[in-house]
Formats: sequence, C-alpha cells, structure tokens
Amino acid sequence: MKVVAICALQNLVMYSRSNKRAVAESGGVQVVLDLINSSNPDTSVQAAMFVKLLFNNHTIQEYASSETVRAITAAIEKDIWAAGSANEEYLKALNALLSNFPRLRVTEPATLCIPHLVTSLKTGSEATQEAALDSLYLLRQAWSACPTEVFKAQSVAASEAIPLLQYLIQSGPPRFQEKAELLLQCLPGTLTITIKRGNNLRQSVGNPSAFCKITLGNYPPRQTKIVSTGPAPEWDEAFAWAFDSPPKGQKLHISCKNKSKMGKSSFGKVTIQIDRVVMLGSVAGEYTLLPESKSGPNRNLEIEFQWSNK
Repeated sequence: MKVVAICALQNLVMYSRSNKRAVAESGGVQVVLDLINSSNPDTSVQAAMFVKLLFNNHTIQEYASSETVRAITAAIEKDIWAAGSANEEYLKALNALLSNFPRLRVTEPATLCIPHLVTSLKTGSEATQEAALDSLYLLRQAWSACPTEVFKAQSVAASEAIPLLQYLIQSGPPRFQEKAELLLQCLPGTLTITIKRGNNLRQSVGNPSAFCKITLGNYPPRQTKIVSTGPAPEWDEAFAWAFDSPPKGQKLHISCKNKSKMGKSSFGKVTIQIDRVVMLGSVAGEYTLLPESKSGPNRNLEIEFQWSNK
C-alpha cells in the first residue's frame, strides 16, 4: 500500500508546483525520507524516486537540506551492505539534490557519501556506475570555491576511485571518459617510479659502478644504489612522490652515472614527460640515454611508472 500511495503522490506533483508545495508543507518530505530507509526494498526505492521528483527544481528549495542528503546516503549504505551495490535510483535522487542545490555539495553528509559512491563505481551496474560518476563529478565542481578542509576531505575520499577511473577511461563506455578524466585531474595521488635495470652500459676496461640520479620538480634528488655487476645493472628500486593533485606538465630527469674510476663518469641522461601515467595508471618502457652511442647499441634504462591512490 505504501508503494501505491507514493506512486499516487508522484502523479499529483509531477506536473504541478502547487501540489509539490502542498505535499512539502503537510510534512510529506519528512515522511518520504523516513520511507527511504524502510526495510521493504520496493518502498525504499519508490521513495527515492519520489525524492528525485520533489527536488528536480527549486519549488520547495527550503526543504532541501543536509538531512535529506544524509537519509539518501544511509539508504545507499544499507543497500551496499545488503546487496553489494546500490540501486541506481538512490544515486539519481542524490544527483537531483546535488545538481539543483550546490550548497549541499559541501555538507558533511555529502562528504560521508563519497566512499559509497566509490563502492558503487566499483560494484554497480553500468547505470549505477554512471550515476555514481555523476555524483562525484558534481561534488568536484564545488572544490574550487569550497572551504579548504572540505576540499581536502572530499578529494582524499574520492582518491580511492583513482584505479576505477583509470579503468573507465581505458575500457569504460565512451560517455564516461570526459568526467573520469576531469575527476582524475583533481585527485591527490602518489607517483611511483621503479628504475628496473640498465642495458649496454659498457666501458672499455672493467665493470662500471652504475647508479641513477632522479630529479622531479622542486623535490630533492633521489639516487639508486651503486651496482657493479656488468653492462646490464639491475637496480629494481622504487621511489615515490605524493602530490595533492596530479603533476601536470612536469618532467622527470634521470641521469645515469658511473662511480668507477675507470671509464666515463656518465652514461647519459633522459627526460620523460609523466602526464600520461595519470590517465593510464601504469606505463613501462625502455628509455634511451642521450647522447646516443656513436658505435654499438644505444644505452637505455628500463623504467616503470605508476599513478595510484596508495
């Protein structure tokens, strides 16, 4: 009966602003928020659809509050615990509130809903993923003007979605890609660079004592251990840098040096643009050291890059 009653109210307010206000002024908003957390899934989902309809414009804007967001967040959390993912209708109701009432994007319940949005992005159907992505994108739109502490709390919580966003950019539906890219460009993360090995680091006499020096932006230089095992030294050393936002336009400078008293003091250097790894998640390859060798094969380094939330 409750589902039937909600459907009847939906028909009343669908095309009538005055009916929508009458429902709100008679306490209907609180009633429907209570029904969202009903133990009956059908009643709960229908109530969420009603919330979306009530707040699809500014007719009853004074009733759109952080408590409304809190009630929907609770329903999303309960659904995830019960079914492993959230029904898309809860997320669409949340989107209606965040889209039409930007002030709600910086509230505590909006911040608290982010982990559930990330879970929905991971475990939900394509429709649920799209709704969760839309919610995260709406929150992101407020970050440039919201208080610093809210921005930090929300961006750190949303950074758990980094590997999911990278996957969606590469393998998700094309309509997801733009929002996923824009979100990634705002999230804090960690750049990890692994210097795996060198190739063709030869000298005329004896084995080189090779090491690499890594410079990134204004950070202090890092350095691998010294390896004296021959022309193909294996370092397999990882270095990590934490960023509040992706390092746009920054370049990594690596010089490969020789500590041995015999032979040349440097095997060359390489400069690498690192923007691409933010979108791809992981990039690996062989990078030629400059200047190139005048005789014999070129000297190179095998390097792996990773951008993640870890």
